[in-house]
Amino acid sequence: MVKVVVVGTDQTERIQAAWSGLKEAEVVGIADSKAGLHELLKDKEVDLVDIDSTVESPEEWIKLAAEAGKHVICDASGQLDSEAIREAAKFCEQQGVQLFLQTDTLRFLPDHTKAHEHVRKGAIGKPGVIRMRRSAPAPVVAGGDGCIFRELGLAEFDWLRWTFGKVERVMARRVMHTDESGHPLEYALVILRHEDGTIAHVELSWAEKVERAAFELAGDAGMIVHDSADSQPIVWQSSKQQVQEQAASEAGRFAELAGVHRWQKNREHFVYSLSRKEPLGLSPEDVLEALKIVQATRQSAESGQPVQLIDGGDSR
Repeated sequence: MVKVVVVGTDQTERIQAAWSGLKEAEVVGIADSKAGLHELLKDKEVDLVDIDSTVESPEEWIKLAAEAGKHVICDASGQLDSEAIREAAKFCEQQGVQLFLQTDTLRFLPDHTKAHEHVRKGAIGKPGVIRMRRSAPAPVVAGGDGCIFRELGLAEFDWLRWTFGKVERVMARRVMHTDESGHPLEYALVILRHEDGTIAHVELSWAEKVERAAFELAGDAGMIVHDSADSQPIVWQSSKQQVQEQAASEAGRFAELAGVHRWQKNREHFVYSLSRKEPLGLSPEDVLEALKIVQATRQSAESGQPVQLIDGGDSR
């Protein structure tokens, strides 16, 4: 049984909900201050510290936990830039503990995991044009850095790199405006060219009422298609007003459930890797490589020109 301490303020309930679904783990304490964390680590048997995005200077909390010999999960939000991640990963390695960065990763979700495996086994033959779509309600969830390329695109870019290999070239466009009620809307289109010639079109949208993910993976021997909207339940509707109220309610519920599910899958993988002493399926280096692609998309969107990635990282 893995003993966990949760660190944070605003999102600890969400983190606890993610842990509650794992029989192999138990939350033994919650800390909202460094002094509180220090006391918990001294008084209780703890294997792992889970740090959410609401804490200030998360790298300091990582260091505190690692110095005590505890494995660490930390939300890789906008508060952790690439240099901070690199230093935190190095420090944890020196202390002999694992650092797992909580991201909105697709690697541990069944549909995307199976698609990755099929592609790697040659199910679609030589990959050609790949289309991925990710949409969610606006505005960005609190705790992020407000960039659509990072908040929505990071997971897509990481999965594409994991599945199709190095990214050599990036081209991006972004459109932002507000709707009639004054709510911000944003849309982005990113084109990635992989080293093997695969072209990926990634659509990102902050203009939806319900979170949605879809992909179309085409090659010279076949195609794999998935759309998360196809699996959503039918919603009964009886009046225009009720439709609007129910749509808003369902959007919030689906987003919350999807978030908890992803967080739980990430933690399930971390516990599995620790218990079997196996390498993590998503390393800090993987996150850093995905962040390089995010930075390239930002540069391309701002300049209107393609950006070359000279050292696009090796896929895993």
